[in-house]
Amino acid sequence: MQDWETGEIPEDLMIEIAARLPAKSVMRFKCISKFWSSLPLSTHFCNRFLTYQSQQPRFYMSLVHRLENTKSLLLSSTPTTTCPCPSSSLEFHQDLTIGGGMVGNLLRVLHGFICFTVKSEARIYNPSTRQLVILPSIQESFVKGYPHYFSLYFICHDPVSDQYKLLCVITALFSRQGLDEQEKEELASVPETISEHWVFVLEAGGSWKRVAEDFRTPHHPSRQQVTMNNVLYYMAFTDSSQTCVLVSFDIRSEELSMIKLPPPRGKRLALINYGGKVAVFDFSLLKENGLVDLWVVEHWRNKEWSRKTLFLQPCQMHLVTHCFFTAKGTTLKGQVLLVPQYLIPPFYFLCYDFQLNHLKKVEISGIPDHWFTMDSFFKSFDVEFMDPTENVKYLES
Repeated sequence: MQDWETGEIPEDLMIEIAARLPAKSVMRFKCISKFWSSLPLSTHFCNRFLTYQSQQPRFYMSLVHRLENTKSLLLSSTPTTTCPCPSSSLEFHQDLTIGGGMVGNLLRVLHGFICFTVKSEARIYNPSTRQLVILPSIQESFVKGYPHYFSLYFICHDPVSDQYKLLCVITALFSRQGLDEQEKEELASVPETISEHWVFVLEAGGSWKRVAEDFRTPHHPSRQQVTMNNVLYYMAFTDSSQTCVLVSFDIRSEELSMIKLPPPRGKRLALINYGGKVAVFDFSLLKENGLVDLWVVEHWRNKEWSRKTLFLQPCQMHLVTHCFFTAKGTTLKGQVLLVPQYLIPPFYFLCYDFQLNHLKKVEISGIPDHWFTMDSFFKSFDVEFMDPTENVKYLES
């Protein structure tokens, strides 16, 4: 006799029903039974849940008080079924601040998880489950012995092993300024830049391990990140001539490779997903004369690039002449997000559509007024676009 004939719903059908519910409902129903409480711990259910969340983009914004972290905020917009760029406004109306003000800079988002940095250490936060994972510091790093170093974190996912990983690049810069000739000669063999790569697998018993030790090209990474086809890409600069390079990290094998970027027009660069290909968006002259370059990697092994140059329509130049922007990746429709570099009212961002060569202005509301009047010395902010917006998975570490 089938379960439905006895009044019971088969477990597989229950999972399909639960996977279509909002994350709030899944978390609320945990108290109903062992079945419901086990769902966030089930890899199968969490993966099914994600398949029904893939079309609800959302923006997150961190407002960090540099002196009093308890005053920091993590805000989010309402998820929508389409990209917010066709709309002319967006409201940050949900306060998702973690207890104790644990909000940090350098937001990175993936599958509903937010990775951020607090005092050079990594945190992973799931707004749906309210779980905060504080990763241990890297103790064995040689680079941390230098007086001036910094750590940059990238979150990624290996779909084959279904593992979430954190890549940490630790870089130290050694300046020769102020040294006399004898000191410079004595330290001639010391590189200006040294870097290490470490990986943390987000699973029970996880720990940091150093990877790609034979990768001998020291570089200074930027925060730009793009992931596609199980490869994480980020931009970096080499230590000698500040040559811009593109670094690839194979998420599964944990191997690194690098190719050189053709000479850009300036330092305002962004890494984007351009129709399934990794590309560098050079908007160094956008404010000056409306010019942008798009460098697309056509063949990684052969180091082949193609370039597309666009000029902004004169009637839209007024949108970019009053402030500097930072590129924050691409939307579901391939539009580049340009966010103002400084937090000043009225706050807005721009969506750049390459196909139409058109800018769309999206006004932002919901940011508390006192953040605009606060001295810039005391504050910092970051904005990230997330898709999908919810994940009910619990991370083990």
